[in-house]
Amino acid sequence: MTKKLFLIVALIFPLALFAKEFTFEEGKHFSRIKTEKSEKPQVTEFFSYYCPHCYNFEMIAQRLNKELPADTFVKSHVNFLNGIDPKTQSLLSVGYLVAKQAGKASEASDAIFSFIHRNRGSFATIGDVRRLFVLNDIVTEEKFDQLAGSMAIAAQEQYMVEQQKRFSDLRALTGVPTFIVNDIYRIELTSIKSYDELKALVDYLLEK
Repeated sequence: MTKKLFLIVALIFPLALFAKEFTFEEGKHFSRIKTEKSEKPQVTEFFSYYCPHCYNFEMIAQRLNKELPADTFVKSHVNFLNGIDPKTQSLLSVGYLVAKQAGKASEASDAIFSFIHRNRGSFATIGDVRRLFVLNDIVTEEKFDQLAGSMAIAAQEQYMVEQQKRFSDLRALTGVPTFIVNDIYRIELTSIKSYDELKALVDYLLEK
């Protein structure tokens, strides 16, 4: 065996071992949803800015987004948390979509989560969301109003509501955060012990 070939084998062999480090079982690590598979590989995180678990999970979600192929990871904000007016929750769905359109989704999420869970802040109107975005240099007032009032953002927010209802009716979405892969697999987060295991499971389901 040449030195070059030996080096290649040495590099590949540990990766092969790592790939076998986790084994996954349907019904334990993931559940099958009785619906059609998405047209393209996709990981959807249903979340709420008002959810403390989502707040604690945000760093993991952002890391997963960065490590997956572009446009694979999708965040979908819900409006069904108890004790909060759905219309108020939808304000933050619009806010997230505005920030995403402006290329500042992560920055907006950090600002909103921090405002709610660290500063104990609240939102009553879309103007409150705009004010937070301006203070955190996410978008200007003019840009916010332009995007928030657009038909494109309205359609995307409506799609979030429809997807929320769809997976709720399928009993796949009963709380947040919930991760659904290719529209047909729900990750059972309570079975996951580490980020590496989560990433391996996501990769496994994307290819399944």
